[in-house]
Amino acid sequence: MSSPRLPASLRWALTFEVVNACSWSGVIGAPLILLLKSQGASATVLGAALALMPLTAALQLVGARWLPRFGYRGLMVRGWTARTVMVGLMAVVALAMPHLSPTTVIWLMLGLLAAFTVIRGLTSCAWMPWITSLVPEDGRGRYLSWAAMLIQATVIVCNLGFAVVLDLVPGPAGFAVIYTWACLTGLAAAWTMNRIQDVPVSAEGAIGDVPWRAMLAHAPFTRFLIFNVLVFVALAALGVLWVPVLRDLHGQSDGFIAMLPVWASVAQLVLLPLLGLLVERSGSRPMIAVALATWVIHAGLWAGLAAGQLPLNWWTLLLIQGTAGAGAAAFNLASQRLLMATVPGQGRSHFFALHSGALALGQGVAPVLWGLALDGSAGWHGWGLNAHAALYLASALLIALSILLSLRLSEPRAVSTAEFLSELLVRSPRRALARLAALVEGR
Repeated sequence: MSSPRLPASLRWALTFEVVNACSWSGVIGAPLILLLKSQGASATVLGAALALMPLTAALQLVGARWLPRFGYRGLMVRGWTARTVMVGLMAVVALAMPHLSPTTVIWLMLGLLAAFTVIRGLTSCAWMPWITSLVPEDGRGRYLSWAAMLIQATVIVCNLGFAVVLDLVPGPAGFAVIYTWACLTGLAAAWTMNRIQDVPVSAEGAIGDVPWRAMLAHAPFTRFLIFNVLVFVALAALGVLWVPVLRDLHGQSDGFIAMLPVWASVAQLVLLPLLGLLVERSGSRPMIAVALATWVIHAGLWAGLAAGQLPLNWWTLLLIQGTAGAGAAAFNLASQRLLMATVPGQGRSHFFALHSGALALGQGVAPVLWGLALDGSAGWHGWGLNAHAALYLASALLIALSILLSLRLSEPRAVSTAEFLSELLVRSPRRALARLAALVEGR
């Protein structure tokens, strides 16, 4: 799907994804964890901070009821404008850090983050049904891959910028610069969103009392729901543990830690063009299984690093971040595409909201539990492992279990996992080499 052929609304949608990524990467990315750690926050507090975004996503179940009144675009523009005000206040708190106690800073940041995520949760229910209505079914894999590529490119540039800022302007001033940037780009995202064509909510069908029981009786959707909850419970550990491993066990600087996610984003950016074409030919389910297997390897590598079995060098970090990027690129693309195909047209907004609400329980509670587990097992050693390594292996076990559940997901037109691997590792590279040879001969 090339950009010049996209309808104007989808070009604005992609523009929104880019500008919005500039904002949220500064609000909920590595800068937030580093700011809280600089004030002495415990792993439990970090888990609570990471839990706020997914936990408040359950509010989409409430926000979906407002869609008939405000419409997709009206609800989201209002929400994005209001949440950006919270980001501006975060910048003020960051600048005032030298004059506040660490406890005060932590509570103020958590309070503003809670307000930010609540507003997002209430209003983001419109995005997936809105985009699903705008993008034709046969082009969703390619559109999602383009959107993911642009987001990852943006995150790469922003994270590099954040690392430079934190090195050149360390301390409160650096964090204030990052949150000011997030505020300005958040306002730009709300303006950009207003340029996307709106779609009548009534196109989904009748709006009335929501039949939650009937929705859960839709077996393909319910299986996908249970599977996704398990996956994100397991992945929550990866989000909680990595900064403590690098900062507490290996003594790495804030700038280094802020730059590390760039490597995973580069891996996603490189792989997404191939995966976007591949998912249209092979289906989502086999790609999901391969993505999860890649994440098992990723968690095992982190466990080896945490236990001291792997050295902290560029090759180790390249493997860790490469598997992180490959797993995320494949899973996010394939799971979003499968969700779009699984959710029926009737009551689409409520299905998406129910999916987000269920994930919120897993994504919201799990980081707190992983944080409590890390705090509670501090200093533990056994079987050649420390607490960090043991929790990484527990996460790997849950991800492995989710692979078995992925085999039961409904997708009639998907190929087998073996056929997918043949397409990924043999046929697609062979086509790429054939195109390269044709270009050389043409010269």
